[in-house]
Amino acid sequence: MTDQRTEIFTAERLGSGFEADQTSHLTVSLQPGQHLAISGPSGCGKSSLLQVIAGLLPPAGGTIQWQQNKIKEQNLPWWRQQFCYLPQQAVMGGETILKALLLPWHLKALNLPEPTHEKCLQVLVSLGISHSLEQPTHKLSGGEKQRLAIARALLMERTLWLMDEPTSALDPASRNKVIELIAKQSLTVISVSHDPVWVNSAQLQHVMGGSDE
Repeated sequence: MTDQRTEIFTAERLGSGFEADQTSHLTVSLQPGQHLAISGPSGCGKSSLLQVIAGLLPPAGGTIQWQQNKIKEQNLPWWRQQFCYLPQQAVMGGETILKALLLPWHLKALNLPEPTHEKCLQVLVSLGISHSLEQPTHKLSGGEKQRLAIARALLMERTLWLMDEPTSALDPASRNKVIELIAKQSLTVISVSHDPVWVNSAQLQHVMGGSDE
């Protein structure tokens, strides 16, 4: 019987150096469309581990692969083109909703055609945002900013999302809507979260330990 490799993302003994011990290092294989949720107490190094995966921090040890390609310093520019990174504090990058949605195109970070206003409005509605495209982003609530960042990620059409505390400013109804959207899109997701409902929605979980302090 032949071994057919279906993993799209793998990590082996990956660590940031901020973990309490090596038992918190990440070893996992993800198939397309799977969601890995990383959880654990505050200060255990969850966000640092996600930043290592995103290539924003150097690993203290271990390896990661995407589509059978080992991620190294030399191919970081290619790797960063493969995913959407959504930090806990949503980055707007524009004075209005429209400008925030189109930021990746204005930065020439994508080869996709720029989405139409109609498509922008459709993705906003799917996340329960009813404001006009000209609504100033500084008038948005924290939860609206988080959903706007998710709307932008949907428009970018990348199949891998790295999400840091994606529900920290969302009410339960908005959180559930995001969970449903991710499932429908068949996205591969690696997230950090304290939210038990969010964590339990993931097919795979990695629980990190805290320090003895």
